[in-house]
Amino acid sequence: MIDDIKDGIRDLLFDVFKGSTKTCLDLITELFQKSIDTVQENVSETPIEFSQTIVDNLRVISDTAILPVAGLILTYVFCFELYQMVVEKNRGGDFETGQLMFLIIKTSAMILLLSHAFDITLAIFDLSKWITNHIPASSLKIPNSITNTVLNSMEEGDVGAAISTWAVAAIAVVATFVMSGVIYVVAWSRMVTILLYISVAPLPFATFLNREWISSIGQAYAKNLLALMIQGYFMLVCLVIYAGLLEKVSVLMTTKGTGLYGLLLMLVSMAILVVALTRTHSTAKSIVGAI
Repeated sequence: MIDDIKDGIRDLLFDVFKGSTKTCLDLITELFQKSIDTVQENVSETPIEFSQTIVDNLRVISDTAILPVAGLILTYVFCFELYQMVVEKNRGGDFETGQLMFLIIKTSAMILLLSHAFDITLAIFDLSKWITNHIPASSLKIPNSITNTVLNSMEEGDVGAAISTWAVAAIAVVATFVMSGVIYVVAWSRMVTILLYISVAPLPFATFLNREWISSIGQAYAKNLLALMIQGYFMLVCLVIYAGLLEKVSVLMTTKGTGLYGLLLMLVSMAILVVALTRTHSTAKSIVGAI
């Protein structure tokens, strides 16, 4: 009688902790899967697709607040270039009309670029969307075999193993919450940065006329735009690599893995993805030489 009661309590505890472990594993899969899907959708979005309202508001701000200042900067740069031209030509003694006409033509071209700076910057991220759309879509679903292996590794009635597996799974849930949050931050902070860069587009465009001094502002701006464009490409490449890691984890668990070992491999692959995503911007900046 007493033994039956003990067995009943043991089986009850085992079922409770096994069920709790399955709940934790399902939560891990759901949380991380949603964050990965967010990255896939966000990277392929242009600013207009992300929010037409935000882009329209930024366009108004850019035209009313930034564009007049950019016009003043362009005027200053033109006067500076004209002064340099006169000084270099023996204070006007050797002045050539052709050089003045060339400067006027360059300035006219810069005025045209300045008036369309917002649209040109948006077009850069249309190119980014074109690049990301040509990356083959990968299957990024966490295999069910991982969850099944973890649950099947617990021997029937082994309460100690069930408790330890549940404890590790609970810790893994907390870690997944943190990693999923980091993924959302990386994905959305990139889009916020893009919108900030777009809003001030006329200012750096106004500095392209000068080659020796103030043009470094425009060059740095252009490099950082390219870095943001390449970052989207790198983020999708990270997801492709993560898909390969999931296949590797599934194979390792099938051949020689235990439940806790499989859970550890799954967490490691998640952590690798998170670290790689956080480094995509710095990697892209290093490639284009941006500061």
